[in-house]
Amino acid sequence: MILSLVCIQAPAQQRQPDLGNPSMLRYPVISTRNEVVTPKVNGYNVIKADLHVHTIYSDGNLTPYARITEAWRDGLDAVAITDHIETRLNVKSFGKYLAGNVRKMEKELKAEKTDMNVSVQDAVSAAANLGITLIPGIEISRDQIDTGHFNVLFTTDNNLIPDPDPLQAMRNARKQNAIVQINHPGWDRPDNEFTRVAKAAIGEGLISGVEVFNSYEFYPDAIEKAVDSGFYICCGSDLHITSQERYGHYGMLRDMTLILAEDSSPESIREALEQRRTLAYAYGDIAGCEELLKDFFRASVSCKVLRTEPNGRRHVQITNNTSFPFILSLKGFTVDYTLEGLTSITYTTREDTIPVTVTNMWFGVGKHPSTTLNVNAD
Repeated sequence: MILSLVCIQAPAQQRQPDLGNPSMLRYPVISTRNEVVTPKVNGYNVIKADLHVHTIYSDGNLTPYARITEAWRDGLDAVAITDHIETRLNVKSFGKYLAGNVRKMEKELKAEKTDMNVSVQDAVSAAANLGITLIPGIEISRDQIDTGHFNVLFTTDNNLIPDPDPLQAMRNARKQNAIVQINHPGWDRPDNEFTRVAKAAIGEGLISGVEVFNSYEFYPDAIEKAVDSGFYICCGSDLHITSQERYGHYGMLRDMTLILAEDSSPESIREALEQRRTLAYAYGDIAGCEELLKDFFRASVSCKVLRTEPNGRRHVQITNNTSFPFILSLKGFTVDYTLEGLTSITYTTREDTIPVTVTNMWFGVGKHPSTTLNVNAD
């Protein structure tokens, strides 16, 4: 019974009289951000970005403002608003409603129907207030079997991109110095092969990146194809629903692209993408080129000797200093061990290094990086 009273009284202690209306009690509610801890890798900061989200201006469930505040709460540093060119279901339905129910909205209604920059413009203020880097973009989304979907990033005027020919739309994007990436190569397809149009775009030098994760989907064979072609690797949540529904409800970090950049400015992010300093994270897995995966892991994990026995056997603490989990295959362990974010395990060895394979890191189909941890490192 005492415990029940404590539980009831605890929130009551937070009630405070409102300054403007002393007879009203107010609960102090403050928005909080889930800080995602990353290492510094090869001298670069790790910028956490979602390069693929949708808003109410195409077929998403949230406003641009809400997408930005959601990203801030999820611990991201950058977001690309990439509403569809061809699929603008919400705008059409909203327009129909406004036309029949709201007077003197002709000018605003026309802008919402035709201006493809609106969703980005509506996010500018929120992004500035919360320190989120806003990357303007749009998605070319045609038949998935023959054409596929393509994100266009760092656009200057989305209205100049649409064209009946998807290749011409990509050419229009490149004319304004935008970057084009292939989205979800395996979605709604019998395999993860690039579409006919994607291959033609590659042949013209129009493609710079490839999603290897999208929402719930993972395309392991796209990793090597991207690396061999000189494309950056990325992950897009492709959120239409809320991130809470897809990730937060399950206590998971949201999908993100990890970009090794000088800082979170648009210029630094773009430079890092062009130089292919990226990794992709989704549902506990990290994908990328082999060497960058090793560098990220070694920068994330540290070893500390707790005790050395007279016979030379050392008791070592292995600490994960980041928010990302690592699944380790270690000598002496009969099963792989998950080293959760910001946790430690102990390990005994007589050697100066600990060989380890990180099985939730991928650089190809069934390919996981192997490296060593220095026992004498602090």
